[in-house]
Amino acid sequence: MEYNIVEFVDLIREYLYGFFPYENDDQAIRKHPKRPLHIRDIAFMWLPTHMGAGGDMITFDIGDDYSEQYYPYYHILQDSPVIHKRGKGTAKSKGTMAEIKNLSQRDYGRINFNGKTFSREYTRNVRGARASVISNSTRYVGGKKINMDSTTYANTHYHYIDKILDYALPFIADYFGMKMGRKIDSGLEEEYNEQYRQDTTNLATGNWDVNILDIMTSHD
Repeated sequence: MEYNIVEFVDLIREYLYGFFPYENDDQAIRKHPKRPLHIRDIAFMWLPTHMGAGGDMITFDIGDDYSEQYYPYYHILQDSPVIHKRGKGTAKSKGTMAEIKNLSQRDYGRINFNGKTFSREYTRNVRGARASVISNSTRYVGGKKINMDSTTYANTHYHYIDKILDYALPFIADYFGMKMGRKIDSGLEEEYNEQYRQDTTNLATGNWDVNILDIMTSHD
Protein backbone atom coordinates (compact mmCIF):
# COMPACT_ATOMS: atom_id res chain seq x y z
CA MET A 1 0.00 0.00 0.00
CA GLU A 2 1.21 3.51 -0.77
CA TYR A 3 2.51 5.28 2.32
CA ASN A 4 0.32 7.96 3.84
CA ILE A 5 1.40 9.55 7.11
CA VAL A 6 -2.17 10.04 8.38
CA GLU A 7 -3.07 6.39 7.81
CA PHE A 8 0.31 5.35 9.24
CA VAL A 9 -0.34 7.21 12.51
CA ASP A 10 -3.96 6.05 12.60
CA LEU A 11 -2.79 2.42 12.47
CA ILE A 12 -0.33 2.98 15.30
CA ARG A 13 -3.08 4.51 17.40
CA GLU A 14 -5.46 1.65 16.60
CA TYR A 15 -2.92 -0.92 17.80
CA LEU A 16 -2.14 1.11 20.94
CA TYR A 17 -5.84 1.45 21.71
CA GLY A 18 -6.55 -2.24 21.11
CA PHE A 19 -3.78 -3.41 23.45
CA PHE A 20 -3.94 -0.61 26.02
CA PRO A 21 -4.36 -1.98 29.59
CA TYR A 22 -8.11 -2.30 29.86
CA GLU A 23 -10.71 -3.14 32.47
CA ASN A 24 -14.21 -4.16 31.48
CA ASP A 25 -17.11 -1.95 32.54
CA ASP A 26 -17.98 -3.97 35.65
CA GLN A 27 -14.38 -3.94 36.92
CA ALA A 28 -13.93 -0.24 36.21
CA ILE A 29 -17.11 0.76 38.06
CA ARG A 30 -16.42 -1.59 40.98
CA LYS A 31 -12.83 -0.44 41.50
CA HIS A 32 -13.33 3.23 40.63
CA PRO A 33 -17.01 4.13 41.16
CA LYS A 34 -16.28 7.85 40.92
CA ARG A 35 -14.06 7.39 37.85
CA PRO A 36 -15.94 4.94 35.61
CA LEU A 37 -14.41 6.06 32.30
CA HIS A 38 -11.73 3.87 30.76
CA ILE A 39 -8.08 4.81 31.03
CA ARG A 40 -7.40 4.11 27.35
CA ASP A 41 -10.01 6.67 26.35
CA ILE A 42 -9.09 9.35 28.87
CA ALA A 43 -5.31 9.09 28.59
CA PHE A 44 -5.12 8.29 24.91
CA MET A 45 -7.91 7.96 22.36
CA TRP A 46 -9.77 11.19 23.16
CA LEU A 47 -6.58 13.23 22.93
CA PRO A 48 -5.92 14.99 19.61
CA THR A 49 -3.14 14.49 17.07
CA HIS A 50 -0.99 17.41 15.94
CA MET A 51 0.14 17.89 12.34
CA GLY A 52 3.55 19.51 11.87
CA ALA A 53 3.87 22.70 9.84
CA GLY A 54 5.37 20.87 6.87
CA GLY A 55 2.74 18.15 6.88
CA ASP A 56 5.42 15.47 7.18
CA MET A 57 5.15 14.85 10.93
CA ILE A 58 2.27 13.99 13.23
CA THR A 59 2.57 13.81 17.00
CA PHE A 60 0.18 12.70 19.71
CA ASP A 61 0.33 12.52 23.48
CA ILE A 62 -0.39 9.73 25.91
CA GLY A 63 -1.76 11.51 28.97
CA ASP A 64 -2.65 15.10 29.76
CA ASP A 65 -3.52 17.23 32.79
CA TYR A 66 -6.94 15.65 33.28
CA SER A 67 -5.73 12.07 33.06
CA GLU A 68 -2.81 12.91 35.35
CA GLN A 69 -5.20 14.22 38.00
CA TYR A 70 -7.88 11.53 37.82
CA TYR A 71 -6.40 8.50 35.99
CA PRO A 72 -2.65 8.53 36.73
CA TYR A 73 -2.19 4.78 36.37
CA TYR A 74 -1.53 5.15 32.61
CA HIS A 75 2.06 6.19 33.39
CA ILE A 76 2.43 4.08 36.55
CA LEU A 77 1.71 0.96 34.51
CA GLN A 78 4.33 2.02 31.96
CA ASP A 79 7.13 3.16 34.25
CA SER A 80 7.05 1.13 37.44
CA PRO A 81 8.09 -2.57 37.61
CA VAL A 82 6.18 -2.91 40.89
CA ILE A 83 3.24 -0.99 42.33
CA HIS A 84 2.81 -0.22 46.00
CA LYS A 85 -0.36 -1.52 47.58
CA ARG A 86 -2.92 0.99 48.81
CA GLY A 87 -1.56 2.92 51.79
CA LYS A 88 1.91 1.32 51.50
CA GLY A 89 3.65 3.95 49.37
CA THR A 90 6.86 5.53 50.66
CA ALA A 91 8.36 8.99 50.25
CA LYS A 92 10.89 7.50 47.82
CA SER A 93 8.29 5.66 45.76
CA LYS A 94 6.08 8.76 45.52
CA GLY A 95 8.99 11.01 44.57
CA THR A 96 8.98 14.79 44.33
CA MET A 97 5.71 14.87 42.39
CA ALA A 98 3.89 13.94 45.60
CA GLU A 99 4.66 17.45 46.84
CA ILE A 100 2.64 19.10 44.06
CA LYS A 101 -0.77 20.07 45.42
CA ASN A 102 -2.41 20.60 42.02
CA LEU A 103 -2.56 16.99 40.87
CA SER A 104 -3.12 17.92 37.22
CA GLN A 105 0.31 19.54 37.13
CA ARG A 106 2.20 16.37 38.03
CA ASP A 107 4.48 15.12 35.28
CA TYR A 108 6.24 11.87 36.09
CA GLY A 109 7.95 11.81 32.71
CA ARG A 110 9.59 15.22 33.12
CA ILE A 111 13.30 15.38 32.34
CA ASN A 112 15.76 17.36 34.47
CA PHE A 113 19.18 18.74 33.50
CA ASN A 114 21.75 19.70 36.14
CA GLY A 115 24.24 21.20 33.73
CA LYS A 116 26.03 17.90 33.17
CA THR A 117 23.56 15.06 32.92
CA PHE A 118 19.94 14.52 31.95
CA SER A 119 17.72 12.44 34.20
CA ARG A 120 14.13 11.35 34.62
CA GLU A 121 13.20 10.83 38.25
CA TYR A 122 11.09 7.71 37.78
CA THR A 123 13.15 6.04 35.05
CA ARG A 124 16.49 5.04 36.49
CA ASN A 125 19.03 2.49 35.31
CA VAL A 126 18.44 0.01 38.10
CA ARG A 127 18.55 -3.38 36.39
CA GLY A 128 19.76 -5.28 39.45
CA ALA A 129 17.49 -3.40 41.84
CA ARG A 130 14.56 -3.89 39.47
CA ALA A 131 15.02 -7.66 39.47
CA SER A 132 15.20 -7.58 43.25
CA VAL A 133 12.03 -5.53 43.80
CA ILE A 134 10.10 -7.74 41.39
CA SER A 135 11.26 -10.96 43.07
CA ASN A 136 10.25 -9.57 46.47
CA SER A 137 6.80 -8.38 45.35
CA THR A 138 3.48 -10.20 45.53
CA ARG A 139 3.07 -12.09 42.26
CA TYR A 140 1.97 -15.36 40.71
CA VAL A 141 4.52 -18.12 40.14
CA GLY A 142 3.28 -21.35 38.60
CA GLY A 143 -0.28 -20.29 39.29
CA LYS A 144 0.43 -19.74 42.98
CA LYS A 145 0.39 -16.33 44.65
CA ILE A 146 3.58 -15.71 46.62
CA ASN A 147 4.98 -13.00 48.93
CA MET A 148 1.53 -12.11 50.20
CA ASP A 149 2.94 -9.84 52.93
CA SER A 150 4.92 -7.68 50.52
CA THR A 151 4.03 -3.97 50.34
CA THR A 152 4.15 -4.14 46.53
CA TYR A 153 2.82 -6.30 43.73
CA ALA A 154 4.41 -7.01 40.36
CA ASN A 155 3.23 -4.80 37.51
CA THR A 156 2.29 -7.17 34.69
CA HIS A 157 1.86 -4.21 32.32
CA TYR A 158 5.37 -2.81 32.85
CA HIS A 159 6.60 -1.04 29.67
CA TYR A 160 3.30 -1.84 27.93
CA ILE A 161 3.77 0.97 25.39
CA ASP A 162 7.15 -0.41 24.29
CA LYS A 163 5.73 -3.92 24.08
CA ILE A 164 2.75 -2.84 21.97
CA LEU A 165 4.96 -0.95 19.53
CA ASP A 166 7.46 -3.84 19.30
CA TYR A 167 4.57 -6.10 18.36
CA ALA A 168 2.65 -3.75 16.07
CA LEU A 169 5.27 -1.89 14.05
CA PRO A 170 6.45 -4.90 11.98
CA PHE A 171 2.85 -5.47 10.84
CA ILE A 172 2.40 -1.77 10.05
CA ALA A 173 5.69 -1.64 8.16
CA ASP A 174 4.69 -4.68 6.11
CA TYR A 175 1.29 -3.15 5.37
CA PHE A 176 2.94 -0.09 3.82
CA GLY A 177 5.69 -2.07 2.09
CA MET A 178 8.39 -0.76 4.44
CA LYS A 179 11.33 -2.42 6.12
CA MET A 180 11.95 -2.17 9.84
CA GLY A 181 15.04 -0.21 10.80
CA ARG A 182 17.24 -0.68 13.82
CA LYS A 183 15.71 0.54 17.07
CA ILE A 184 17.54 3.61 18.34
CA ASP A 185 17.26 5.23 21.74
CA SER A 186 17.49 8.97 21.04
CA GLY A 187 18.37 9.58 24.68
CA LEU A 188 17.02 12.12 27.13
CA GLU A 189 18.73 15.15 25.59
CA GLU A 190 16.48 15.12 22.54
CA GLU A 191 13.40 14.66 24.72
CA TYR A 192 14.57 17.48 27.00
CA ASN A 193 14.93 19.83 24.03
CA GLU A 194 11.41 18.96 22.87
CA GLN A 195 10.13 19.47 26.42
CA TYR A 196 11.80 22.90 26.53
CA ARG A 197 10.32 23.81 23.14
CA GLN A 198 6.84 22.81 24.29
CA ASP A 199 7.22 24.67 27.58
CA THR A 200 8.26 27.80 25.70
CA THR A 201 5.27 27.50 23.35
CA ASN A 202 2.83 26.94 26.21
CA LEU A 203 4.23 29.89 28.14
CA ALA A 204 3.86 32.16 25.11
CA THR A 205 0.31 31.06 24.29
CA GLY A 206 -0.94 30.44 27.82
CA ASN A 207 -2.18 27.06 26.59
CA TRP A 208 -1.24 24.96 29.62
CA ASP A 209 -4.53 23.12 30.03
CA VAL A 210 -6.50 20.72 27.85
CA ASN A 211 -10.17 20.53 28.79
CA ILE A 212 -11.13 16.88 28.53
CA LEU A 213 -14.83 17.76 28.50
CA ASP A 214 -14.31 19.79 25.33
CA ILE A 215 -12.54 16.84 23.75
CA MET A 216 -15.31 14.44 24.73
CA THR A 217 -18.02 16.80 23.44
CA SER A 218 -16.25 17.15 20.09
CA HIS A 219 -16.81 13.42 19.48
CA ASP A 220 -20.58 13.54 19.99
